[in-house]
Amino acid sequence: MLIKNEILKLSQEIKDNKLSLAFNRLDKMIVFKSTYPNCCSNCAGHGFKGSTGCKKDSHQSWNTRLKDFKKFLEAHKYTNDKCKMKEGNIKNYAIRLDVFKTFLNDHNKGLINKDYVLPFSVFKSGNAKLKFMNYSTIPVVNCPGAGACAKDGYCYSLKSLMRPNASLSWLQNQILEDNYFFLIEREFKSHINKHYKKNIKEGSIIDFRLYNDGDFSSLNNMVAWFDLLKKHPNVKAYGYSKSLHLIKELTLLGYEFPANYKFNISSGSKYQYLENDSILLNNPSYRGNFINFNVGRKVSPTKLTKEDTKKIRASFKNKVFICPGVCSSCTSVGHACGSDKFNNMNIIVSNH
Repeated sequence: MLIKNEILKLSQEIKDNKLSLAFNRLDKMIVFKSTYPNCCSNCAGHGFKGSTGCKKDSHQSWNTRLKDFKKFLEAHKYTNDKCKMKEGNIKNYAIRLDVFKTFLNDHNKGLINKDYVLPFSVFKSGNAKLKFMNYSTIPVVNCPGAGACAKDGYCYSLKSLMRPNASLSWLQNQILEDNYFFLIEREFKSHINKHYKKNIKEGSIIDFRLYNDGDFSSLNNMVAWFDLLKKHPNVKAYGYSKSLHLIKELTLLGYEFPANYKFNISSGSKYQYLENDSILLNNPSYRGNFINFNVGRKVSPTKLTKEDTKKIRASFKNKVFICPGVCSSCTSVGHACGSDKFNNMNIIVSNH
């Protein structure tokens, strides 16, 4: 059993509102991880074919997180008060099963309101690679443009599905996007007020990556995000999108895109044929193309050699910018993918 595959199936079942199938899948995942918490389907030590190593799906915490997730889903048999958690536990991702079950049950019963306490943090404020405020949801299932990136396995988000905190928060965000965007808006304001007090006081820009993982899954979600960004002009948002069909459709509808948002056309989309569409290229929010490039091996952008960069530049007629891998310091004038100074320039990232 590969956890990342099961998470994708679980995400699709929740999206399709097939909760009985979701519960059955959770049960199987919990049994597997509780019996062999450090093992994957490639572990020869338990009768499986493959190597003796257990590098895939090796996080012991999956057993705990999956139980939490199951309780959270099943809790719709109970009341919100019975299953409520302490705020400190919520902040530490100590998610209890009953809370997660309550969430989905309350969703079914229409009991989720503006004051509802969410089990996972909706927004993050960055790490060593991406120091910006960011938001994610489950990839592939919530990325209607996913094509070669998912098929050929270079979608880096798929690697993170082994991590319980990431995957379960993305599942939560998927449910919020499709049903309770007002809670995303509430958490957006709360996160900014908590983590960016200095920016607010100084009136300086807050960088925000919209969809670190996942993408716009519907026209309604896209409009909801853009309307939210318009209310916060001090937040400078950017993203990489394969949902080119949705961007084109919204543009044709005459919708006014937010001035504080830039999108990069991400390679690997099944809508790649739209990358030279004049409607997209003339959209005021269009920054340029973000292209995944295979230098002959998988290599982190931070470990590219001079030979690698020469090979990349020689493959393009026009000047390109090669992603160095650390978003917050890629140029002296700010991050290239969200900057007007890099409009219409191809930004290249190595296949990693």
